[in-house]
Amino acid sequence: MSAQNKAGRRPRNRRGQGGRLREELIEAARRLLSTAEREADVSLRAVTREAGAAPQSFYLQFASLDELLYTVYAVEYEGLRQILARAASRAAGPHARLAAVCSAYCQYAQEQPGRYRALTGVRGQPRHQEWDGRPLPGAPAFAVLLDTVTQALSAAGSPADPFLAASTLWAALHGLVTLRAARPAFPWPPLADMIETISWQTLRTPAPPAGGPSLNSDPGPRQPGTPRQGS
Repeated sequence: MSAQNKAGRRPRNRRGQGGRLREELIEAARRLLSTAEREADVSLRAVTREAGAAPQSFYLQFASLDELLYTVYAVEYEGLRQILARAASRAAGPHARLAAVCSAYCQYAQEQPGRYRALTGVRGQPRHQEWDGRPLPGAPAFAVLLDTVTQALSAAGSPADPFLAASTLWAALHGLVTLRAARPAFPWPPLADMIETISWQTLRTPAPPAGGPSLNSDPGPRQPGTPRQGS
């Protein structure tokens, strides 16, 4: 937490230091998200209290709590996106890239449990009105996974829907890392073996039934990103 005076308030920023308060509010919101049960539990007052800032100073940096939450998620998912993209760029071949991205995702979740929980472990809200018309903040990170899955399916000659396969893979990876962390006494197989199994299973995703619904052909609006707005 930033330095505060005896009254619990952070010192007033000097002229030109408003960016520091902005970063402190973002970090305070991230810390609160890492321990919250619900996104709705993170209030403007709680954020400013965590940052040691006056509530009225919040609006000098963000128009609303929704804008702050979007920024927090976007910043955190960008860090994950860079990790996944770097892993993909270092692997040779479509299946190797898929396995590398899966491994990088799991490693991130294990090494950054607080950040990972802030992104995936907080119950989100059905809608953030002020996010309307904007890509979900996790969309760029998911795009790396989707592109990797698309290339692997293509190389394998699979007719599967890439979005369906990538979404299912994300859910499987999340279940893998959270269940292993929650039940450490279970005699889990090596993580690398489980990741390899999941990546191969992704290549065997069945094709959509002929004439049936497909996520790729869904005429309704869909923003490939996160399964809920709060992540």
